[in-house]
Amino acid sequence: MSIQTETVTYDQLFSLCERTETDRISDNIGNSQPTLDLFHAAGRVEIAAGGESISEDLMYAYQDIEWMSDRQGVSTSDKEGVTQAIYPWRFALAPINISKTDELKAQASANKAMDFATSKVTMARQGLRTGINTAMNGLSSGKVMLGNQDLVRDSVSTGTLGGLGLSNASNAWFRNNADTSSVTFTTQTVATIYNGWSAVGAQYEAASDVNEEITHIVAGSTLYNKMLTSLEGTGYTQFVAGSKANFGKGGQRVGSGPNFRGATIYKDRAVAASHIYGYNIMAMKLKVMRGANFSRLPFAEAHASGVLAKVSFYLVGIQFVALNPRRTFVQTAVS
Repeated sequence: MSIQTETVTYDQLFSLCERTETDRISDNIGNSQPTLDLFHAAGRVEIAAGGESISEDLMYAYQDIEWMSDRQGVSTSDKEGVTQAIYPWRFALAPINISKTDELKAQASANKAMDFATSKVTMARQGLRTGINTAMNGLSSGKVMLGNQDLVRDSVSTGTLGGLGLSNASNAWFRNNADTSSVTFTTQTVATIYNGWSAVGAQYEAASDVNEEITHIVAGSTLYNKMLTSLEGTGYTQFVAGSKANFGKGGQRVGSGPNFRGATIYKDRAVAASHIYGYNIMAMKLKVMRGANFSRLPFAEAHASGVLAKVSFYLVGIQFVALNPRRTFVQTAVS
């Protein structure tokens, strides 16, 4: 639907003078895609050659050891320690539709024709990226890919993940950490210590190990603002955004907040309200199918139902998979 309308008088100046125009289109609808950009920049997007589904091998037990003395008989028993998580592929697309009549009208100017086609392509590409970023922070339903709310779930012992039943106590090793208690971030039960940071710190330690610390903490804009306010209010600096680790290959910021125990805190408006997520970025991976890697299909003439148009699609085969949920956490009731 067209937004701008205009009533003008075609006087001599208006009839004979062109408008001053630019060669840019300023995006006024989309937010950035920080989580998607972060996984790209960290090399956690893995291209896979199709397949019926995605299989991830998981080690969940080590062999036992035994101390021995000279000429002692020892046990040769071993145990099971490897299984698989199976994830279905999901597919998303965004159409690019240029009607024949619009194409003919635009041909009056080579530059305008190019601008018109580029705008259609940009809208489709950005729509697909925004939808994927939203899904990465969301809850799967229907044909939608898995998101943070599936991989780092509020209820850790319900449902299935990768085909593994989480209610089964023997699968407890595949559960994330979750704090469901209510926390007001900026309240100080203990002087100089904010309840929010105290709770984040407890979950950070629950989900971390010496060699597998939490690397990223993410919240929506409201809670992110409270995080910054609490730091600024006690004199801590937030100006660590210029560090090399916070920029992607193209120079875009992929996490521009302060650090907490070495973890980068960043804002993503797609994060569920009242939630804070923390994760080691090695604990999850974004799987993308070769041949459907955010790729644009060739334009084809569409004559269906008597409509003359060129149609193409931006297409992605994708899934967000958990590799080690123990190295993730969620706080579900933060205000």
